[in-house]
Amino acid sequence: MRIYYTLLFLFSFLMMQAQEAVDQEGLKKCRKELNKKTCLSDEDGDEILFYLDKCPKEKGPVENSGCPWPDEDKDGIMDKDDQCRDVAGPAENNGCPWLDTDGDGILDKDDACPTQPGMAENQGCPLRNRDCGNLYEIEKIRYEKDVEQLSEMNFNSLFDVICEDPDFKAFFLKPKKILFLRKSRNSRGPECGNDAYYNCKHYEKEIGPEIFNKLWSKSNFAKFRKKTGNGIIIPISAPFGGGEFFFGWENDENNFFVTTGDTPFYKGKIIDDGQENSFYYVSPQKPAKELSLTRKDNKFTDLQEFIFGISVAAKYDKDLKLGFLVMLSFSNPKSGYFSQPVKYYQYESGKWTVTKNFND
Repeated sequence: MRIYYTLLFLFSFLMMQAQEAVDQEGLKKCRKELNKKTCLSDEDGDEILFYLDKCPKEKGPVENSGCPWPDEDKDGIMDKDDQCRDVAGPAENNGCPWLDTDGDGILDKDDACPTQPGMAENQGCPLRNRDCGNLYEIEKIRYEKDVEQLSEMNFNSLFDVICEDPDFKAFFLKPKKILFLRKSRNSRGPECGNDAYYNCKHYEKEIGPEIFNKLWSKSNFAKFRKKTGNGIIIPISAPFGGGEFFFGWENDENNFFVTTGDTPFYKGKIIDDGQENSFYYVSPQKPAKELSLTRKDNKFTDLQEFIFGISVAAKYDKDLKLGFLVMLSFSNPKSGYFSQPVKYYQYESGKWTVTKNFND
């Protein structure tokens, strides 16, 4: 036992001597401000002496000057190893979220045709068989199942949960002067993305509008406005498979505020790469003049972009049963990275809970 403590003392002594030799000037400076005992102490126990430790109260490796490696997106992958530091993602994808390039609900890693919308039963590829078969009955059954499932889901409580989400609160910690609300009216049926089905007879009803109306009810939009600071909100459309920089402007035919019953709303003008479009928006005060924006090469010339996205996606299991997940995404003005979802919510046992990713 005596030999053990002797060796331990010698190791500690040699370590301190080695570190003392690293930065004699630093040690002298430290001793001018503090005492030698403090300068040679190791309060956090990371074997880096106080005067060399840039984070003396937190354990960290010597390669990072005694500070712990940061993890900005809180995905459990240190920034030094994370290829997407601002957006959470799994370790298997180097800290980046899995992509779904074609927007068919099947992640690229599981999709045999990642750039063509397709069906789960065909490994994400479009079906080429032109035999319509019992397509009409399949769509009818799926629609009826969707309606039944939607009737059991409480979308009013969803916004209560979202508004208390830490990421949501952090994003809206400072109210945005202008916020783009990125929505979707995605379709989901076996014909989607499959040219072979276009000439087939389809079931007359589609679940997309019903989902949209439940998600963006008047009460839900009122909660959203209140929690986001009641600034100017401009809805933009995100169509099925819409790209990262796609902006679909609301016009007379698809005015979102008619859906929500939110009044008053106002009309603005956008010059988008030289082409003039109109859009609708809500504002806490009646505008003194028309709101006019200019956008060139996917960037606004007169404001910083802030985008909040929320949409509902289909989820297929191995037996091709359907479910619904709500996706949240936030813009990052530094990197322009807003197309990938930050979080997924699913409805289970009468409440909304966060699931880590699309396949959970």
